Parts: sequence; C-alpha cells; structure tokens
Amino acid sequence: MLTGRESRRDRVTSGGDDMRLIAGRYQLGDRLGRGGMGTVWRAYDQMLAREVAAKELHVASDDHEHHRRLRRAQREARTVARLRHPHVVGVHDLVEHDDRLWIVMELIDGPSLARRIADSGPLPPRHTAALGLQLLGALEAVHAAGALHRDIKPANILLRGDGSAVLTDFGIAALEDDESLTTTGELLGSIGYMAPERLTAEEVGPPSDLWSLGATLSAVASGVPPFQRPTGAAALHAVTFADPVIPERVGPLRPIVQALLNKSPAQRPSAATLRTALRRVADGADDPGPLPPAAPAGPVRTPGPVRTPGPVRTPGPVRTPGPVPAPGPVRTPGGDADTPADLADTPTMTATPTMSATPTAGAPHTVTGTPTLDRGPTLISAPTRTQTQTPDLDRDPTLVAPAGPPPPRSRGRARTWWWTAGATLAVAGLATALFFTFGPPSDSEDDASPVTSTAKVTVDAARGWQSATTATVRKGDKVSVRYTTGTWTVDAANLPLVGPVGHTRADDETLRFAWRDCKVDSAVPFGALLGRYPGNPRNPHAVGRAWHFQATRPGSLQLRINDGEGCLHDNRGAITVTVQITR
Repeated sequence: MLTGRESRRDRVTSGGDDMRLIAGRYQLGDRLGRGGMGTVWRAYDQMLAREVAAKELHVASDDHEHHRRLRRAQREARTVARLRHPHVVGVHDLVEHDDRLWIVMELIDGPSLARRIADSGPLPPRHTAALGLQLLGALEAVHAAGALHRDIKPANILLRGDGSAVLTDFGIAALEDDESLTTTGELLGSIGYMAPERLTAEEVGPPSDLWSLGATLSAVASGVPPFQRPTGAAALHAVTFADPVIPERVGPLRPIVQALLNKSPAQRPSAATLRTALRRVADGADDPGPLPPAAPAGPVRTPGPVRTPGPVRTPGPVRTPGPVPAPGPVRTPGGDADTPADLADTPTMTATPTMSATPTAGAPHTVTGTPTLDRGPTLISAPTRTQTQTPDLDRDPTLVAPAGPPPPRSRGRARTWWWTAGATLAVAGLATALFFTFGPPSDSEDDASPVTSTAKVTVDAARGWQSATTATVRKGDKVSVRYTTGTWTVDAANLPLVGPVGHTRADDETLRFAWRDCKVDSAVPFGALLGRYPGNPRNPHAVGRAWHFQATRPGSLQLRINDGEGCLHDNRGAITVTVQITR
C-alpha cells in the first residue's frame, strides 16, 4: 500500500519508540505479517538471547470486543502451549503489556505453504503426501489435547528451512477446557477449506479437520482449491452440495482427497487409515490402498475441564522426500504478509448457522499467471438482506456466523440452503424490478429529449487520479457513476480485496499510523472509491456504490482509490464502474 509504510509501522507500535520493548524483555523488530487476529513482529528475547515471533493482538475500540479478542488470544496461546509436537508451532510466553496481549512464539524462518506454491507451483503428489503425514501428526496432537484447529489451509502452514511443515494460527481453535467460540456466537474459518457440517451448524469433530486437510492436500498438489468458485455464495453452496473439483495432476492422492471430502463425517477415513494411505503415496506407490470409513465418533466437547494437563506426546517428525525451497520473507504464525491470492484467505461472512448464509461482499483474489489457493474481503449477510461484491480470488471465503440453535434435522441441508437462496433471489428480483421501473436517479424531469452516453471505466488500484470520461463534461450534464464489478486492496500482502466502500473499520484502524501520510480523504476508509469534478461541493467525493450529480461547469470526471501518491506500490486489483452522462 505504500513505499515505506512497513518501515514506518516497524518503527511504531502502540505509543512510539519507547514501546519497542515489550514486558521489559522482548525487543520488537520488523513487522512480519498481519492476520485476522493480530500483527506479528520479529522480536529479540533479551533474557534468553534468541529471536522470537511476537503476535500483537488487534485491539478493538469497543470494550466488549476488546475482551472477546483477549479471550480468543488467550485461547490460542493455551491451545498451542499444551502441545509438544515438531509440526506445531511452539508458544514461549503470553504477556500483557499496556492493555495489549502479546503471544510470544517460535520464529519460523520460511514462507507459508501458500506462498511456496504461488512462487514455485504445485508440489508433486509424493511430496504433498509427505507434508500431509506431518500435518496429520500435528492434527492428532491437537485432537489429543481436546481441541480442533478449524482453519487448516495453505496460508496457515509454514515451512522451516529444511522444508518440514509447521501448523500455525490457532486463533479459532475450539477447546474442551475453555469457552467455545460456538457458545459465544461465532463460527470462523475459510469456506473453501471448511467442512460442510460446520456450514450447516451440525456436530463437528476431528473428521472436520480431516476434511480441511483433504482440501489442503488437493490445493497443494494441483494449485487450485477443490471448491474454488467466483463468489463466496457459490463456494458455500459448492462445499455443502457439490462434488470437489480434483485435477488429474493430484495423481495417486485422488482417492485420499475424495475420501476426506465425503460430505458425511462418518464416511471419512480414520487418522490411522489416512496415515497408511499417505505413507504409501509418499513412498512412491501408485495406489494409496483401501480407505474404509471410520467408525462414527462423537464431536469434540467444548465445555468441561481438560483431563490431560501434561504435554501431549506424539510421534516425531516425518521426513519429507526433499527440502522445500523457502524463498521470500520470514513467515510466522498468525500473520500472512506474503500469502498469495487463493492460497490465503477469502471473504468473511456473518450469518445465522441455522441456514446456509449467502456471502455478500468481496471474494478471493487471483495472482495472474500463478496457481492460487486462499484470503479476502469481508462478507456480511443476514437472512433479511443480502449484499453482493465480487469475490477476491486471493482467498477462500471466511465464515463468521452468530451461533444459534441448529435447525431440526428433518429439514435437511437442501431446504436450509434454498430458503436462503430464495430470500436472496427475492431481494435481487425486487431490486431489479425497482431499477427497471424507475431507472437511475435523475435530478429533474425537464429534458424533453435527453441523450445519454454510457461507458464502462476500469479504475486501477495502483494508479492515482484517472480520467473517467473521454470527452469534457458540459455544464448542466447529469452524471451517474455506478459500481459494476471488481475488488482491490491497499495492502496486497496483509489486507483482503474489497469493493468500492473500502476496507472495514477494523482493518482501517490497523493502518491508523498511515492515515495522515497516505489517505487522500481522511474521512473514509482506505480502499474507498473516490471521485472529483470541478465545482463539486466536496472534492474528493466518496463514490461508494453510486454517485449522481449535475455538472455546474465544464470539466473532467476523475476517479481513484483512497490511497495517496507514494503509497500505491503494494496495491492490487481494479474496480469497474459504469459512467452515464445525460445531456
């Protein structure tokens, strides 16, 4: 988003240079990445003379939200701290400093698996199977500790210098000994990697994590997530009802992926069966062998004390066929500064779990010429109204759903989905009817024979002011600018793609340090679509999804993203608008 923004942020934490020493022990260095829960910094542990990763929790302005995030961060730290496994990131410390919570973790000197695939392409099936064995061992340790990870995807898997995989980002894990996120009203995760039983508010357990592992294996071996769709709504429907798209290049992993992506948790193979199958493929076999379904197992209980306070010991690391190159910046848990499009995350949605929610904003980004897998804009939907935005192909849709009583089993998933789909289509139909009945807003009815010219204009996120008209607008012309399609971001490494309204308030707050230097209009969020025209009472004008005005003088209409000159180098994406001029 800006040349030097990283360096400015690196010099500033919550209060200036005097705050660089956290808890009198951890000296902050470079910012390594930003995730949904916090910002990750390289830090130096002065007491033990070693480098670590320090995750700073993003603090909300609302007191309730602040405490909720603190609880979630503590939950993340406790989850990981109880594990002792070579393929699970290590947690060293949990400190509170100046009303902020910091999780001090092992520093992983390597990229995320998402970045590795974006840079070098999909991995061979044999190599993918070897990494799958490591991740399976990590998940068994997580499950043995009474937890579920719930957000397994390439962006949350880091690679050490020797190529081994490390499972990170336990921010939404469900614990037996702590308040479950489902009881506080939320379900989080990335839609394309989320088991269907989670989307339909049914019981979840270890098989749900195995589903996510199956989706990850397919994406890693093919470069394409098995449920990748152009919109969040389509991805949600695909996960719930459609068969996965598994390219031929996954080879002998195909039966494994198909078994893991079975819609019924009871029909998925057990961890033991999966281990045998993955080992066969990792050893070079053309056939993974039989993959019978596991015996039905109950869900992981979220309330109640943990009965195994000691560290969980699990089998040691699994060797990969060969080291995985680890180009690019240091990657650390909880922040994905360099995660590519479809491998990272996707749109976020808020919906009631008693029905399949329809995403309503943004979606995954796509890295041109490079296979993609997972991260993206925020989608918010409710059963009473629906918004729609172009998905960002850089991520897989993420779901945030207020908890509620699950629907009666007799209704089934199909009825749930079509209830929501019907409501959505009804709203869309009403909007279309209103549009074609009344047409775009007009400032007057005086023109006897108006002449209207219409043009599609694409506004690039990486450029400043751009002309939106090929000819000069005349005095008295009625101008209409309407958002058509597209998404963009002011920070491709750390923030999701969004539409013309710009980044969310929470994301905008994380960039407060750059408001003065980089915002063109300080009153609206980064990423908002701005317009200007000579004589307009307010220049620049926040366009949003539509802008209508009558020209008071001749001039040229210009549009741009809300991000200043010198701050555009890490912007990505473009937005297309329809410009109508009536004279």
